[in-house]
Amino acid sequence: MKPITKCAAVLLGAFAASGANAAILTFDDAIAGETSYAFDGDGDGIDDVVFSTTDPSGFNTAGPGPNQSYISEPGLEGTTILAPDLRVDFLYGTAGSLRFGFAMSSLTGLVDGVEFSIYDTSDGLLASTNVLADFTLVDGVMESSFPEGLVDVSFAGVASYALFDFSTNDATRYIIDNFEGTFGSSENVDNGVPVPAPLALLGVGLVGLATRKRRSAEH
Repeated sequence: MKPITKCAAVLLGAFAASGANAAILTFDDAIAGETSYAFDGDGDGIDDVVFSTTDPSGFNTAGPGPNQSYISEPGLEGTTILAPDLRVDFLYGTAGSLRFGFAMSSLTGLVDGVEFSIYDTSDGLLASTNVLADFTLVDGVMESSFPEGLVDVSFAGVASYALFDFSTNDATRYIIDNFEGTFGSSENVDNGVPVPAPLALLGVGLVGLATRKRRSAEH
């Protein structure tokens, strides 16, 4: 196995061993007007996931009402006029896949949807998907009040952050809900500073590889 492949294996193995937990964020405790929303998956007082917006008005938490397939009010609502409109940081990494529902405020259906892009710690693109918003049949009976969609994307590697860019014709607001993923929830401490467990273990792996190389050279 080549050294770089070994490094990737160490990183992914470390993430799996870090105590990462699957979770669904419903945003039920989000506070209107705040510019960030944090999730602490293991209750240790250290945030694992942080959503943020550059809109000074912050997030809204109401709407679009009960008649939706993918949104269970409240959700995390914001403006669509930014670029990007929303950012989520995975402070201790996430791997495998991410999934969430979204809706947009158009009453005419003249909307596009969302571009959701996932990046690693080096700003390398791990995955990107475009999902269109459309009116859905709720429980197979009535049309949804607003156009909506479901994002479900798998990726290789460990993600550091992701960006949401809602492309619109006449929509001015978006809302997301039920954000699902496997988030790092076990932190090591180095000189009093939390260190992501996967990254800390990766460092151990790199030291091991360097030591093995040096010993091979000596012999």
